[in-house]
Amino acid sequence: MRKMLIAVLVAALAAAALSGGVLAADFYQGKTVRLVIGSDTGGGYDAYARTFVAHLRRHIPGEPNIIVQNMPGAGGMAVANWGFNVAPKDGTVIVLPQRGIPFHPYLGEKSALFVPTEFNWIGSFNSETGIVAMWHTAKVKTFADVFKETAVLGGSGPNDSETYPFLMNNTIGTKFRIVSGYKSNVTAWLAMERGEVEGVAGSWASLKANRPHWLSEKKVNLIVQVDLQKHADLPDVPMMLDYVKEPEHRTMWNVMIAIAALGRPLAAPPGVPAELLEVLRAGFEKTMKDPAYLAEMQKTNRELSPIGGAEMQRMMREVSAVPRETLVKLNSWIRRQ
Repeated sequence: MRKMLIAVLVAALAAAALSGGVLAADFYQGKTVRLVIGSDTGGGYDAYARTFVAHLRRHIPGEPNIIVQNMPGAGGMAVANWGFNVAPKDGTVIVLPQRGIPFHPYLGEKSALFVPTEFNWIGSFNSETGIVAMWHTAKVKTFADVFKETAVLGGSGPNDSETYPFLMNNTIGTKFRIVSGYKSNVTAWLAMERGEVEGVAGSWASLKANRPHWLSEKKVNLIVQVDLQKHADLPDVPMMLDYVKEPEHRTMWNVMIAIAALGRPLAAPPGVPAELLEVLRAGFEKTMKDPAYLAEMQKTNRELSPIGGAEMQRMMREVSAVPRETLVKLNSWIRRQ
C-alpha cells in the first residue's frame, strides 16, 4: 500500500510540474527526438525534414539531439499508423506522413488505422501545387493530348503519383495508365529517365528542387497543374480545374487541393502532453522564421509557405464535413481507372 501511495504521489508531482511548465522547459535536455518520415531517402519529404532538423534543435528548450529516420511503406500509410498506435507519446517522436495520408480515414480507407483529428498537428512546411510531368520523348506533349493518347505514368502508392491521374481519368476523361510499385517518386523519376514510363505526377516544389536541370534542359513537359490558382512559376501550364464541369467532381478536387495545402505535414502522436505539444509547435514556428534556415532553403531552391498546427486541425474538420457518399466515391476513384 505504501509503495502504491508513493507511486501515485510521484505521478501527481510529475503531472503538476508539467502543467506548471517546469518540466516542459527542461524536458528535452539530454533527450533524443526522432523525426520519422513516411518515404524513402533522397526525395522531397526527406530533404525538407533533414534541413528542418538541422535548425529545429536551437528552438527547442534544452536543445535535444534530433535524428531523422525513414519508414517507407504503403505510400506513407505505415508511418501514420505507427505514429498513431505504436510511437511513444512522450513528445520525443514527430512523424511526417505523405500529405494525402492524413485524409484517408475520411475516404473510408480501411488500412488507415488512425483518427486524423486526434493526431497532434505541429505544422506544415508548404502548400503544394501538383503537376504532371512528361518526359520530352513521350507522345503526349500537352494536356489536350492525353484525352486522345494513353500516357504511361510511374506510381509509388496512394499519393499524388497515382491519386491525381486516377481522379483525372474518372472526372474529366483523361487516358493515363499507371504503373505502380515504385518505392518513391525519386525511383519513378529514374524510371521515366530510363524510358520505363513516360511521366510522373507529383509536386512542383519537389521536381523544381530535385531535378532543376530537367527544367533548364527541357527534359520534361509540364502538361497540367493542380491548385486553386496558377503557381507564379507556371503561368503557361493549364489548370486542371478548368476542365472540371460537374459540381460533385469539383468538390472532390477541392478535397484533393486541401490535401495539397497541407504540403508536408508534421504531427506528434495522440496523448502527448499539451505543454510539450506547445513546445514543439513553437519550435516549428521559430524555425520557419530562422534566418539561417531560410537561407538554406533558398539556397536549395525549396519553397516555404508554412501553416501552423491549429490551422491544420481546422482543415481536417472541414474535410470531415464533406458528404460521406462523395468521399467514398472519391476514395474509389483515386485508386482505379
